[in-house]
Amino acid sequence: MTTIERQILLNQIAIMEALIPLGSNGPEGTREILRRRYRESAELVREHSPPKT
Repeated sequence: MTTIERQILLNQIAIMEALIPLGSNGPEGTREILRRRYRESAELVREHSPPKT
């Protein structure tokens, strides 16, 4: 993952953090969809981040 791709994912995560409280409730509501995408994006960032020293 390039630095730019990582930064795009981090920006996407920040946007989702702002939108989650505004989403609708329910099992398929926008809040749950945003949470799922948030977790997926965060996992991608973790997988492709350099190891901490």
